[in-house]
Amino acid sequence: MTTKDKAPVDMTDDLPDALEFLNAAGDRNVRRFLRRLPMFVGNDGGPITLKDLAYEMMLQPFVMSAWDNTPGQPGIPGRLAQLSLVYKEAEAEMEKLTGLKRRLPRLIDVPSFLEVYGRLGLP
Repeated sequence: MTTKDKAPVDMTDDLPDALEFLNAAGDRNVRRFLRRLPMFVGNDGGPITLKDLAYEMMLQPFVMSAWDNTPGQPGIPGRLAQLSLVYKEAEAEMEKLTGLKRRLPRLIDVPSFLEVYGRLGLP
């Protein structure tokens, strides 16, 4: 299926959720989130929608908490494994508290992860 064959995605319903998060999160947290966003290159099985972006934003407090609870090993392989565990824990906790669930599995861009990890370090 080519891009022109795909049905258009209506993202207007998702805009209030994203704006609400941005208004509540504060400048520092929003900037931190946006600096790390490039490592999430897409969804496995579909495009990223505004609803997916709002989900990622709402997930961030759970991610920050999960980093504190998830031990990791030094080096790139250890940090990639830790990242996977952090997101599993964060998603499970958010689903338990809010009922929200990721629409499609997320893909991680490893080169962007390496750049963010090297430049910014762990959260």
